[in-house]
Amino acid sequence: MAYPDGVLRRGEHVLAHRRPHWRMLVVPALVPPVAVFLAALVAGLAGGIGEGSTRTAVRLAVVLLAVLAVVWFAVLPLVRWRFTHLVVTDRRLLVREGVLTRESIDVAGATITGVRTRSSGVDRLLGAGTLVVSTAGTEEPWEFSGLGDVERLASQVEGVADDRGGLELAAGWGAWSEESDEDPEPDEPDDLDDEEPDEAPEPPAVSRWRRRARARAARTSR
Repeated sequence: MAYPDGVLRRGEHVLAHRRPHWRMLVVPALVPPVAVFLAALVAGLAGGIGEGSTRTAVRLAVVLLAVLAVVWFAVLPLVRWRFTHLVVTDRRLLVREGVLTRESIDVAGATITGVRTRSSGVDRLLGAGTLVVSTAGTEEPWEFSGLGDVERLASQVEGVADDRGGLELAAGWGAWSEESDEDPEPDEPDDLDDEEPDEAPEPPAVSRWRRRARARAARTSR
């Protein structure tokens, strides 16, 4: 079963399914023609070498290097792009990447405490950006770069966090109630004139630090 249908729970629905922005494929798309051009150029320069095994070895080495460059800088990035997923459901945020060794991230909506985006000038021109998700219990937020229409995606993630109570959890951290900002009013004693204290109030206790300070001041004055 295709991802993410195979990992969805009963009653869970997909709100958005994204792969990295197409700008991630610009460099891989340019590698094959550049590699072919350079290989042809070097092979032509190798024609000046005398006929024999040396010229053949040089041309084979050039072809091999061109193939390796295409595989490493074009094919592998394309495969990684194809197997990278960011999925937003009505309950959580799912991320999966990797071909042979896969890495999965599962962020429950109830733990998402903040959502924001970051875009450079080039990102804004291309309609891409970075999604930054803060979660409860983690010091560093999750960052997912190279996403298209990142503002809308952030709105969807924030909506899931709001529905699941994650944003309410963030609002409760460090929040001061209005009553806590006000000085508590002293309780007014009832019927002060009706009762008289049996004993004189004891003087306030003096801390050990203050007693030592007073003794030191008395010795200095002498």
